Amino acid sequence: MHIKEAYHDGFKIYSINTDKKRKLSWNDDICVGCGICHDICPVNAIHMGPLGAIAKGNVRAPKLDIDENQCVLCGVCSFACPFGAFSLDAYGQDLVKIMEKNALPNNISVTQEECILCKQCELACPREAIDVVREMPERKTLVIGEISIDKDKCVYCGICAEYCPADAINLIPNEISPLTLKPYKDIVVDTDACVFCKVCEIACPHNAIEAICYKCPWDKKIEKPVLYETITGYTNIDKKYCVYCGRCEITCPTDAIEVEKPFEGELIIHNDICNVCGACVAICPCNALDIPKMEEPAQKIPKVILNSDVCILCGACTHACPVDAIEIRRELKK
Repeated sequence: MHIKEAYHDGFKIYSINTDKKRKLSWNDDICVGCGICHDICPVNAIHMGPLGAIAKGNVRAPKLDIDENQCVLCGVCSFACPFGAFSLDAYGQDLVKIMEKNALPNNISVTQEECILCKQCELACPREAIDVVREMPERKTLVIGEISIDKDKCVYCGICAEYCPADAINLIPNEISPLTLKPYKDIVVDTDACVFCKVCEIACPHNAIEAICYKCPWDKKIEKPVLYETITGYTNIDKKYCVYCGRCEITCPTDAIEVEKPFEGELIIHNDICNVCGACVAICPCNALDIPKMEEPAQKIPKVILNSDVCILCGACTHACPVDAIEIRRELKK
């Protein structure tokens, strides 16, 4: 007997009888729509949704569905999924985790001592799977100086505040009433943010500001931040959402990240068939596809371009394409 329970970001299928309990779970947030589960299912119980329309936001629907009457809970989909969107439990234990690996090889690792905490991998990740946490010394420990504003000369025009590159100058608003007509009651400098660059002093048309920077003569007395001593942190990769595209590895300036992709092969785009609907671009979990724009009038350009360096050959684009203009040839990495 199979029971299917749907919830906001997936579903679960249970098998309950007298001698065993099995549960297959699927998470729509993690699923990328690659269709590997659909292709590998031995009983054809998995049906793909309208992936292009879903990815483009035209339809609200799950990326796939499983017919609980056809599914035999063999777990092939859970072991084949490169992204961990499926899990198969037996007697309350996740069989994929017990075996410690999926059928498809993929991995990502960070050598923390080589990482310089630059955050470039975090910015490059198309799935927001990387979080670089760093703590640095306060800015005031790197600059030494003084700044003062002559309130008798200051007319609260705000020119200094607009020019300040550190946003360290603030005009304090007044509560307007019949007795208090002036919009500002004070002007203050955040000395923790101020870098004593003297821009405000130069910009002030009323000569109301004096800033002194001691950095140059005291340069040797200022302690220079040292990575992993005064600058600390770590790089965290959430493998739940990582698709192993390798963008982080390519972006990393110190080669601190290593990514193992599950497949090798090629993705072939038949531009003569493509109708430029954009479904493949929208569904791609790696942002490996794009529709180029003409730089010159009447320029001949391909309808869709591919960055094969970050393509993982998952096949989501082939399932999303409504005119079968994309062909995938792949095999497991040896």
